[in-house]
Amino acid sequence: MKIIFKCIFFCMMGMSICSASSAQSSLQLTLKEAQEYAVQNNKTVRNAGLSVSRAQKQVWESISAGLPQASATLDYQNMLGFKMDLFGQSIPLEATSTLQAQITQLLFSGSYWVGIKMSRIGEEVSETTRLQSELDARQQARSAYLSILVALENKAILENTLKDIQTLAQNTSEMVKVGVAEQTDADQLTVQVASVTNSIKTVERGVELAYNLLRFHLGVDINTEIILKENLHDLISMDAVQTTLTTPFDMADNYNIRLLDKQVELADKQIQMAKASALPNISLFYNYTYKLKTSSFDMTPNNIIGLRANIPIFASGQRYVQIQQAKIEREIAQNSKDLANEQLLLQEKQLRFNLNSSVEAFNLQKEALEVAQRVLESVTRKYQQGVASSLDVTTANTSLLQAQGNYISAINGVITAQTDLEKLLNTL
Repeated sequence: MKIIFKCIFFCMMGMSICSASSAQSSLQLTLKEAQEYAVQNNKTVRNAGLSVSRAQKQVWESISAGLPQASATLDYQNMLGFKMDLFGQSIPLEATSTLQAQITQLLFSGSYWVGIKMSRIGEEVSETTRLQSELDARQQARSAYLSILVALENKAILENTLKDIQTLAQNTSEMVKVGVAEQTDADQLTVQVASVTNSIKTVERGVELAYNLLRFHLGVDINTEIILKENLHDLISMDAVQTTLTTPFDMADNYNIRLLDKQVELADKQIQMAKASALPNISLFYNYTYKLKTSSFDMTPNNIIGLRANIPIFASGQRYVQIQQAKIEREIAQNSKDLANEQLLLQEKQLRFNLNSSVEAFNLQKEALEVAQRVLESVTRKYQQGVASSLDVTTANTSLLQAQGNYISAINGVITAQTDLEKLLNTL
């Protein structure tokens, strides 16, 4: 009976584990949900969050250096029978043992306060880096999500084209049988069917690669099934593109500029730290000694309180050189920030230009695709009526396939340009 109950128990556990794993092996996501999922599970973002936690601990480490410090020392000494000669008298020194406790409190240190401020700046740098990592994760998830939809759109277009060509090839084969068309006409259309079929297979492999890339950015297992809840036409909106184009660029919202601002602040603190090294350090201390074993000759007090001051006097110009180096580093940090400002302004103009050009190319290729479809339909009708040749059909179909490829490329161009600009504007 025990064996039976164990079997039932493990079977139930196995069923619960399988059901849990199956529940986790499938994800249905909108674009926004995919972006938020990436932010929560992307390993780069997780590491950035851990860096923030570490920086917070470093701030407390800096603060605690100025708070009361306590330590204890247990000491044992044996003089090995040594006798001290004092005023003609021989005094044996016995073994001693003491337990000493010391409490110290920092009263003044210029480097201490500057160090705390530098630690807090380091925490802000880590937080800004985390936000930058989240923005990167959103951008990567968006690009991967949309690349899947573009590939699926391309596949759907090719499949519709394949159906039309297959129908035409089948009709041509029937016409060959009754002697109305030549075998070469059927052969040309058969080659077209094979070509489009091969293109579909290539796109299908591209779709799987795009899914794997999305899984990677989401931080999920490679075998996780991902179901996209939105289609390409839901997400490609010219109104959204125009909104992006009219959104002003605020330099203060750019994380790279924020990081460079912190670098300048750190350089300022380095100058203060170098200057503070010339100031004295003053601390208060209290010692208590509990004598576990004393000799007959003992002149050590049990309680001692005092002040300790460490006063820098002369360093052969070392501190002066350190201050000059810190000032140079500060100037370098400021120059780097100014250069980044100029580069970002140029990048903004370029990205807006790219998005405008991509929209124009998209509209042009969309119109070209519609024209190519109408041309193929017209040539197909003429071919069925015996007015056009199979070569005309093949040429028109080749032009349509090229127009479809250009159309897909134009969609990709709009998506890439819009994503790049939104990332710069920090609106993803």
